[in-house]
Amino acid sequence: MDINAIVLELMSRIKVLEEKVKALEEKCDLHKTDKPSFPFDKISDKYRPLAEHLYEKWEKRITLSYGEIEAILGFKLPPTAYKIPRSYWANTLTHTYATSWLSVGYKAKVDVDTFTVTFDRNLY
Repeated sequence: MDINAIVLELMSRIKVLEEKVKALEEKCDLHKTDKPSFPFDKISDKYRPLAEHLYEKWEKRITLSYGEIEAILGFKLPPTAYKIPRSYWANTLTHTYATSWLSVGYKAKVDVDTFTVTFDRNLY
């Protein structure tokens, strides 16, 4: 198979995948404005302000600096967030504070160079 045929085949596959993603997005309606009710029972009082902030914004992607997160929460993040940020911002329900973003439909990803956290809304 020559290189042109390979490129054409790959482009065809990409187009099919793009169409499938578009259909899935339409099915899940990622841009809908009607949100599920706020999960009060799943989030601790301490981290509720972060959950409320994300829930109120309801954007597909929200990036916040550590300073902004601390202002929202009303307290300084623990040393763990600075020393081992990937562990602190892990998307696991075993971390009770992670329920503040997971329960309102977001996953967190930390940028260790800038100490910012990007919250991406899941297919809620």
